[in-house]
Amino acid sequence: MGNIVQNASNFGEFPKEFNPRIHGAYQADRYYGTPDKAFSELKLGEVIPWMKRRDASLTGTARFFSRKLYGHQLRWHLCAKNRGVGVVHFALFFSFLGMLRCWNHDRHLDDFKYH
Repeated sequence: MGNIVQNASNFGEFPKEFNPRIHGAYQADRYYGTPDKAFSELKLGEVIPWMKRRDASLTGTARFFSRKLYGHQLRWHLCAKNRGVGVVHFALFFSFLGMLRCWNHDRHLDDFKYH
């Protein structure tokens, strides 16, 4: 089974679309596939075909979230003058997760007016 996992995954390698002669140095927050329309520029009838062109596999989804996370880090955490905004984003994210975790537990504490 180890050979199957080793051959099937490309963990730790560059994307297939990346060519160092064309693209230069690798940027982790850049998509190297063929460019497509932005979601904000789509018409209503183009949404379903646009969604079908996305890579919905586990690897494609992981690459999408990795690109977005690295872009967020470049903008808010790794810049020269970050001013602590990234720490606030981190705290707000975990506060939101805590609120979701306690949502059903605290529902019996709501005050309802029965009439």
